Amino acid sequence: MHTQGMTVDSHATLCPMRTFYRTTLLLLSGAIPAAAIADTAALDNFMAEVNAFSARFEQTLYDADGDTLQTSSGTVVLERPARFRWEYAAPDSGASGQVLVADGERVWLYDPDLEQVTVNQIDERVAGTPLVVLMGTEPLDSVFTVESLGSSDGIDWFELAPMTADGDFDAVFVGLDDGELAAMELRDSFGQATQIRFSDFDANIDPEDELFSFVAPPGVDVIGAD
Repeated sequence: MHTQGMTVDSHATLCPMRTFYRTTLLLLSGAIPAAAIADTAALDNFMAEVNAFSARFEQTLYDADGDTLQTSSGTVVLERPARFRWEYAAPDSGASGQVLVADGERVWLYDPDLEQVTVNQIDERVAGTPLVVLMGTEPLDSVFTVESLGSSDGIDWFELAPMTADGDFDAVFVGLDDGELAAMELRDSFGQATQIRFSDFDANIDPEDELFSFVAPPGVDVIGAD
């Protein structure tokens, strides 16, 4: 699934994708204790205890050489197991950005520039994408091989490698700051990386149902499920 970015400013300053390279070097050198590597309790607690959250996000897409290809930002509201709303800020002020909405059964992707809405069953849209990490529809260890990478720059990092090779990405890295979602990085099969950084994270919310419903604006093309 290719949409406008998803990234956000965390509580700590994060270096882009090079943070992960540095962490890997620390692992190889033995600088991170083995006990820290083995502990995935923080991630388990985040998945078990956070039922809904809102946040601001910023996304940066890097090519295989680490050069920036695209940046974007916006807001997200998510309620497990399968409802979310991602709203992307438009590059030009006064315009509208893309909106991605899921009601638990279907997903709407609205692109104002194309004047088009694409509708999919949620399994079709989300399967094989990193969104399954956040949705919590099934235990992570039933879909991914999960490994703790220890702490870097105050962020606890975890690597999630898909157990099957039929998706669009090779690995997802999740960063938690004191139990809150601080960052994610997605590595795709083309060597590109998408870094997502979160700010204003709030897990003490009770989202309104209307946030997860979508009505296509008049005059736009609707493609997909009714």
